[in-house]
Formats: sequence, structure tokens, C-alpha cells
Amino acid sequence: MIRTLVVLVLTLTAGMAESQSSSSAPKPRTAPAGQASATKKPSSSAAQSASGPSEAVITIEGLCSPPPAGRAAAAAPAPANCKTVITKQQFEELLNVINPNHQPIPAAQRQQLAQRYVDLLVFADAARKAGVEKEPQFQEAIRVQRMAVLQQVYLQNLEEQYKTPSPDEIEKFYKDNTSKFEEVKLHRIAIPKTNPAGQGDKEEFEKKAQQVANDIREQAAKGEDPDKLQKAAYDSLGLTNPPGSTDFGKRKRGLFPPAEEQDIFALKPGEVTKVESGPAGFTIWKVDEKQTIPLDQVREEISRNLSQQKMRTKVDSIKAGVHPDFNKAYFAPPPAPGMPTGHPGAVPSPSSLPSAPTPKTGGSPGTPVPPPSAAPPASPSAPPAGSSTPNPSAPPAAPTTPPKPPQ
Repeated sequence: MIRTLVVLVLTLTAGMAESQSSSSAPKPRTAPAGQASATKKPSSSAAQSASGPSEAVITIEGLCSPPPAGRAAAAAPAPANCKTVITKQQFEELLNVINPNHQPIPAAQRQQLAQRYVDLLVFADAARKAGVEKEPQFQEAIRVQRMAVLQQVYLQNLEEQYKTPSPDEIEKFYKDNTSKFEEVKLHRIAIPKTNPAGQGDKEEFEKKAQQVANDIREQAAKGEDPDKLQKAAYDSLGLTNPPGSTDFGKRKRGLFPPAEEQDIFALKPGEVTKVESGPAGFTIWKVDEKQTIPLDQVREEISRNLSQQKMRTKVDSIKAGVHPDFNKAYFAPPPAPGMPTGHPGAVPSPSSLPSAPTPKTGGSPGTPVPPPSAAPPASPSAPPAGSSTPNPSAPPAAPTTPPKPPQ
């Protein structure tokens, strides 16, 4: 979540901070469209105070509002005692953008976020005065980051749109998929194929274990106690380590291998499966109880499933009409060892490439390195919806590709 702060703050700087002279009072700002409801849910209980929305929460002495465009205006001296004032409402709007799920933010982290925002404002102002906004590298970075933020916000909007299916949709899904909500209470008898002590012939032990499992299965089908049967199997095989409990509790569909699940859920209470053979041993399942879970107990689960289903359908429909064609020669993998340099797809040798300048304080070639106190540019694709409380102390990552839509 903290990575989003850097990118979104850069786009919100002009609207979030109203610069005023020392003699003027801070002015409350009307919440942007689409954020009115968000501002009603403060990101932390610390925000619940007696101060009004126009109360100043950050005052930056010496930082003035960005000058109008034009060389003459840019060269004009800053007014004396200028300052930038950020109100409670403006700062909380910022928190609601970077923390859309309104996770509690401790007071110490709120302070760190505020300092980080101040650093962004200060260095953004310095960058504007230095003409960074006119540099091609900056324009390209903004273009890519803008697309990434558009994608992220759009996907978050879709999640919000689809997160609450109607009661009728939930009931219909339940009726159409009743078998998915079957639940069985099980006992499992597990007999190993090999001797844990490593003694004796492995093939002979496995053959004997198979015969013991077949015998135990017949006794289990007659209703004998699974724990006693498993103990008897261990004794027959000469195993000294104590067997575990056979009580497997309640399980729903989707938690077993398909073939095994089909055998289990085809049984009636009191019946047992055939001997299931696995890599480690032989297994016999006994169904003690079987029921269909009531709708009220799975309503939230169905709601999540429907929400995810709608998201996948929407994302697939967006991508369905798009078919990229990548230049195979350009994106070819590196050549195999020993392949001639001139071979198609060969990677140029390091000596044939121009040497790149080495930054003095780190970073990639050609990338400006921000001062230590500034918040460096970060990826707009970091926080998924529902992420936890932002971590202001975590260093933001370098710009990456836009986030992948949910699958």
C-alpha cells in the first residue's frame, strides 16, 4: 500500500495541498467525486477528533504553491513568509486513497506518512523549478504510471462493483450447486507401505501391508472401531511407532483428489471406501455422517465466489478482443552456449555495447537518484485490494510493470 502513496500523491499534489500566505486562513476543500463516501470513514480512530475538516494538520513554512506556467512567472521571487497548509480533510482524503479498505493506521505511522508526503511536496516543487517536468524521461514515466494507476483504480472499482451479489444470486447459486456444499464426517485408517525403521525387504513388507489393509477394510465395513483396527494393522506389521488418530473430522468437497473424493462422497453413513493406494501407504475412509451445509453457513463463501467469478468474466471479456503479436526475433531467448554471435537471436557481447555512466549514489544508469530524505518514485502496482496497513518505513520499489489483473 505504501508504494501506491508515492505515485498517487504525485498526482494529487495540486489538489491536496492549498498553499496560502501567512495572513490567510486554511480553506476546506470539497471532496472529489467518488470519494465523498470514503471521507466519511476515517482510516484510523486517531482521526476522530474535535477539530473540523478545515483544521490545519500540516503546515510547511517556506513552501509556496507552484508558480503559473511561463518563464517570467517561474523566475519571479517567492513571496515572503509563504507556506503551504494541508487541512485535516485533505490529509484524510489522501489516506483514504492509499488505504481504501480503511485499515487502522497507528498514530506513529500516520506521522511518518505525513513526513513522507511533505518530502514529496518539497522535492516535487524543487523538481518543477528545475524544469524536470519538461524532460522526456519524466514525460514517459508519467505516461506509463498513469496507465498503471488507471488499471489499478479500474480493477478496484470493479471489485467494489461486484463485491456484494444480491440475495437472489446467492440463493440461485446455492440451489444450482447443492452438491458442492455436501459435508462428511470421516475416519481415516492409514497403513504405511514401508517400514519406518528401514528393516526387512521392502517388496515383502508392501505385499504384507496390502493384505493387512484388505483384511482391515473388511472389518471396518462391519462397523468395527477404526482406531482399534489401525492399531491392529500396526501390530500385524511389527511397527513399534504409535499410529495417529483416525478421526479426520468434517470435510467438504474440493479437499481430496478427484477420484478419491468421488469414492468418499458416493458413500452412505457407515460405509467405507475400497483400499486407496498412495505413494506413502494404503488408506481406508469411513463415512460417519453426511449432510448438506445450510445456506446461512455458506452465504459469505458463495458471495466471495460470485464476486470473483464476475471479476474473471469481466476481465476475460476485456482481454478477449485483444491479440498481441510479438516480434519473435526481438523477443527471442538467448542463444545456446557456443552459438555464433551473428546467429539470429544472438545477444550482443558486452564489449560491443557502449558503457553506461555509473551513478554516484546508486540507481540504474540514467535514473536520477533522489536525496535520502525524499521519497523515491515507486511502483503504482504494489497494493492489491484488501491489503493491510501501509508500512511507511518500508522502502518503495523501483517502477515496475503494471499489475496483472486478477485471474
